[in-house]
Amino acid sequence: MKALIFNFISFGLAVCLERLISFLLIPLYANVFSVEEFGVIDLIQTFMGIVSIFCFLQLETSLQRFYYEYEGEEKGKFIFAIFFMIMCVGFILGTIIILFSPYLSQWLCDSVQYVTAFRIAAIQMFFSVLSSLILILLRFEKKNILFTIVIIGKSLLLFGTIYWFVSVAHYGVSGFFLSQLLAISLSFFVSLYLMRRLFVFHLSKSIMKTSLHYALPQFPARIGSATNAYANRFFILGYLDTYHVGLFSMALKIGSIMQLVHQTFMMAWNQYMFEILKKENSKFQFSFIFQIIVPITFLFSMCLSLFSAELIMNFASPKFVESAKYVGCITMAISLLIVKEVVDVGPKYKSKTYYLSISFLSALGVNLISSFCLVKYLGLDGIVYSMILANLVLLTLSWIFSYRLYPIYFSRTILIISMLPALLLTIFMIYVDISFYYRCLLLPCAVIYYFILIFRAILHYKRNLCLI
Repeated sequence: MKALIFNFISFGLAVCLERLISFLLIPLYANVFSVEEFGVIDLIQTFMGIVSIFCFLQLETSLQRFYYEYEGEEKGKFIFAIFFMIMCVGFILGTIIILFSPYLSQWLCDSVQYVTAFRIAAIQMFFSVLSSLILILLRFEKKNILFTIVIIGKSLLLFGTIYWFVSVAHYGVSGFFLSQLLAISLSFFVSLYLMRRLFVFHLSKSIMKTSLHYALPQFPARIGSATNAYANRFFILGYLDTYHVGLFSMALKIGSIMQLVHQTFMMAWNQYMFEILKKENSKFQFSFIFQIIVPITFLFSMCLSLFSAELIMNFASPKFVESAKYVGCITMAISLLIVKEVVDVGPKYKSKTYYLSISFLSALGVNLISSFCLVKYLGLDGIVYSMILANLVLLTLSWIFSYRLYPIYFSRTILIISMLPALLLTIFMIYVDISFYYRCLLLPCAVIYYFILIFRAILHYKRNLCLI
């Protein structure tokens, strides 16, 4: 548990500073871009996010799974094989996007004026994918300080370039993506130079085969996960307009605080999980971690939901305040993903990653059907409800599959009594405007409630530890 906390804090500090700078840029975006332009930026980023999945082919999971399996020169060959395969796919897909950018701009944005933005974003996507691999190397080499320096450097560079290209030079949407390209590519080249000694420039067919054998069964799951996360924009665009995409995007920006927790936890958890599995009492440890993480996660989600309006009013613009009521449901959906990561031990440990694909594709089906049915009648309300419903299905299936493959006792009672208060509050706040005074009264009540759950879990853990 201490190792998990240390990794979470170490990686969390760096990622938190990166997200903080992005968060501080929200006022600039809100003042420079219209709601419609904000929606266009989100649509381009969404499209590039989907394409980047095909660049990875889930090979980054192979990098994490087998990193400690290789030593010396073999590890260098393994690292190079992963980078080579991803780089080739990324180059091909980036080139295709550049060639077809006029059609993509017309299709997604209903205008050809964003062709340049698409082309810059395609190049940025290529470097972003490779940069993500370098950051994984830094984490698994336990170079936490260097990891933090790289993240902070990239964030500061991004802050400066965005201020110049967007606020001073007025390059508009293209300036936004040009800033991203410069910050990410420069940080990548610096990181690559620092980690160059890890690479052995030799392609091993056996290593490539092993990596693909582990990664590809997860690929449908990643597609399902991404579609689950991104498809809502296309439903909004199809039934509403870019204005509503902009509102939804702003709600996601505020909800990205919860996304930060999710990303940081995943970075710490994947490394910690495979280490703790080597211990004799690993199942007992996982059960305890679950009882601690679940209450903390939903407490944080509830706090963001309570004060989302103030966050938007102070860090964005009054023209986006309508999006505040959707922040709670978005953070709730992300919270369910965090719980899913804790539960999903079995398929990863047993290397039966096709179960992940089944879970994600099932959740995707639920999301697509519910989004299609609800957005026509409920508008954006239907989109956020679909997100929660899909992630509930994902969590349920992950729970079932993981228990069958590697039985661990995760308390359903803890999950239900932690989730329900936060879920009911987020839904209630969509339709009722609770005054700031009453929300301030609800906060200490929530803190006390969830800390009681945590305290009971710690007592239960110590009692059972003595028995062991």
